[in-house]
Amino acid sequence: MIVKLKTVDSTNSEAFRILENHSRVIVVAETQTNGYGRNGSRWRSVKGNIHLSIGKVVGIDALKNLSAKVVCELFSVLKERVSGELKIKWPNDILLNGKKVAGILIESKIKGKVAKVVVGIGINYSHAPIDGSEFLKDKVSLSKEELESLLIERLKDIADKEADSLFLHSIMESNSYFKKGDLISLNSGNGLITGIFKGYGEDFAIVVETKEGECFFYSGEVKKIRKN
Repeated sequence: MIVKLKTVDSTNSEAFRILENHSRVIVVAETQTNGYGRNGSRWRSVKGNIHLSIGKVVGIDALKNLSAKVVCELFSVLKERVSGELKIKWPNDILLNGKKVAGILIESKIKGKVAKVVVGIGINYSHAPIDGSEFLKDKVSLSKEELESLLIERLKDIADKEADSLFLHSIMESNSYFKKGDLISLNSGNGLITGIFKGYGEDFAIVVETKEGECFFYSGEVKKIRKN
């Protein structure tokens, strides 16, 4: 079921509401009044940009490596059709020419061995709503509507697809905004740490060499302090 709205508080929130009575849904909105990203950050929603969420009831095993699958699939869709340098900024952003052009927010509500999972995608198609962001228009070979349709087709069953970890790692490593040897800072919610970026672990954690040794982080806000 595809639900298209002129405005909504959040496509992710609407998808969860619909999943109370349905097993799958896709929500697309022209604007959001309360769009949000990771850790409650605000996602500026502007008409002309893409705001969509794909919701599904799945077994909890489908959540494994889902974030990596989604970010690599989104990157691949854009890479084939966008002019400019695209990079993956761990854990959930796509950068175009060093500026944020797309963000992903995956949320799940688990009960027993079943999960309601929602994959939210925000893309600056026509406008760059904040400083340090970029937009796709005039740099992509598809219209907004064509790109929305393609993303829905490519991502609607992403939770059901088997993850080829080696393939995903190759995409993450070769297209990472962070390069091995970069000095980075990371705020995981337990304080700010600095260290050397070492790559990604088998389960797509970011690996950072700190004074205390090699550490693995599964979420957090990361910034590049100095290139290698």
